Amino acid sequence: MTLSAEPQAGESSLAATVGRVAGVIGHPHYPTGDRAALKRWSPDQPMPLAFYRLWLRHVGDAIPSEAQAPTWMALAWGLATLGAASHRKERPLGRALAESGFAEARLERLLGAPDELRVELFMSMVRFLAAKNESFDWLDAATFLLTTDAPARERVCRRIAQAFYRHQPRDNTKE
Repeated sequence: MTLSAEPQAGESSLAATVGRVAGVIGHPHYPTGDRAALKRWSPDQPMPLAFYRLWLRHVGDAIPSEAQAPTWMALAWGLATLGAASHRKERPLGRALAESGFAEARLERLLGAPDELRVELFMSMVRFLAAKNESFDWLDAATFLLTTDAPARERVCRRIAQAFYRHQPRDNTKE
C-alpha cells in the first residue's frame, strides 16, 4: 500500500513534512489500528510503534531527533484525533480558535506556556477543536511546537494571536 501526500512546488520542508504526515494519517487506507494507537498516546507514555512505522514508511529515512520526536508524536496524535480533513492550509490556527469560541485566557496560557507545559496545553486545545469538528493549517501548530528560538517563537505566537483577533466577533457596544 502506498500512501502519500505530495508536497506542492515551493513548499518549505516543514510544510511538506506536515502535509505528508496529515495526508498519510488522513488517508482512507491508513491502518485503523495505527490511527487508534496514535490517538491513545499521552506524553507520559513511550511513543507507539505506529509512530515509528508512520515516520519511517511514509515521511523520512530517519526518525526525528530525540528532542523533536515527542513533539512530532504530539502532532501525529493531534492529526489522528481531529481526523482525515483536519489539515486545511488556507485556514490559520488562530482563525479556527476564534471561530470555535476558544477562550482568550486559554489562548494566552497556550501561547505563553513554558516548554514543559506546551505540549499538554496544545493537546487540550486539540481536544477542544475536535469537539467542535474544526480544521486548520497544521503548519501553524508544527511551527508553534517545534520553534525553540525565543524571538522566532514570539513571531509564531504573534501570527496566531493576530489571526485569532482578526476573526473574533466585533463588539459594537459603546462604553
